[in-house]
Amino acid sequence: MSNIQVSVRIPPQLYEKLLAHTNAVGLPKSKVIAQALAQYLEVEQKTPSSLEERLLNVEKRLNHLESSSQTEETPSTTSPTEINPQPSPAWETPPLEAFSFERPIIDETGTILERIQGESQSFKEELEGGTFLDMVYIPGGTFMMGSSPTEAGSQVCEQPQHSVTLEGFFLGKFPITQKQWEIVAQYPQVNRELAVDPSGFKGSDRPVESISWQDAVEFCDRLSQHSQRPYQLPSEAQWEYACRGGTTTAFYYGPTLTGDLANYMAKRLYAGESSGIYRQETTSVTAFYPNPFGLYDLHGNVWEWCADAWYSSYDNASASGKPRLSSQQETRRVLRGGSWDEDAYHCRCASRYAYHPQGVGVSRIGFRLMLMVSNNYNKINIPSPKE
Repeated sequence: MSNIQVSVRIPPQLYEKLLAHTNAVGLPKSKVIAQALAQYLEVEQKTPSSLEERLLNVEKRLNHLESSSQTEETPSTTSPTEINPQPSPAWETPPLEAFSFERPIIDETGTILERIQGESQSFKEELEGGTFLDMVYIPGGTFMMGSSPTEAGSQVCEQPQHSVTLEGFFLGKFPITQKQWEIVAQYPQVNRELAVDPSGFKGSDRPVESISWQDAVEFCDRLSQHSQRPYQLPSEAQWEYACRGGTTTAFYYGPTLTGDLANYMAKRLYAGESSGIYRQETTSVTAFYPNPFGLYDLHGNVWEWCADAWYSSYDNASASGKPRLSSQQETRRVLRGGSWDEDAYHCRCASRYAYHPQGVGVSRIGFRLMLMVSNNYNKINIPSPKE
């Protein structure tokens, strides 16, 4: 029997996932697509379904392939536990400057109840030619990490809720932008090459995206070498603590989210809010209101890499918020915050996702930087934000 050629138009979002999976597992694109499309081609004629339904099955098949694939990263022989912190070295912290901002509080319908004035402190790390990296001081404290089973959209991987106590640290006011990436990507190489312009959606003040975890670590290493300050990816405990900013609701705005307050798939509803805009691309990192610490874009726009390896729950998680190591069984890393292409459920403060550290080509993944407070720096007294 002669072969029959079939033409199938793969939706851009699914095709993007196929390409990302290709990069993550190191297989030829043709093989990855063939494996994923097998689900489509093997559907029996006696159980007909629409093309859309079959392509959804392809996506499920791809997710299964991702979860079962072995990555090229050399597994750590250390037992899965937290990374042992090194003593904080002495480095020069630039002078802090206070900045003010306004943030809204909303109810479950998305209605703004009040607008609160906030104040935080930050320093500017000069990169080149008037381009700076704004690092906001996050005062230490204790919070409940994770979600309760009663929170809409709560997942088992976000449980059990547990108390975490953190020391003060600095966190980027914004996700790393394309302009910042372009500059640092041209600093001397430390361990691996970096593409100067990897993003799919172009804009100097948009977040850089299509970044692997390994690329983000290389960025940290290059900037650390240049600045003589040890920049890192945040632990997911630091990320969630900073995202919440002292709040306990699903979002730092309140019990829901709207398309006027964040860049996400706002046409899908979370609570009692009205349907909003689905922009289908990234936006400027200053397009929306900040959170109680004065940090922007922690809900939506791009997923953000954290230092931690992925674990399917918080059983035996650290009470000090240190990153957890990868193991022979698991090398994927943690993503936080959701993206322009996720619904509100995935943009919650507690939401987590796992992805391969080598995975590139996904226009929904970026990152922001963390810097621990130097041990020779005077204690900074900033009142904690009020919910």
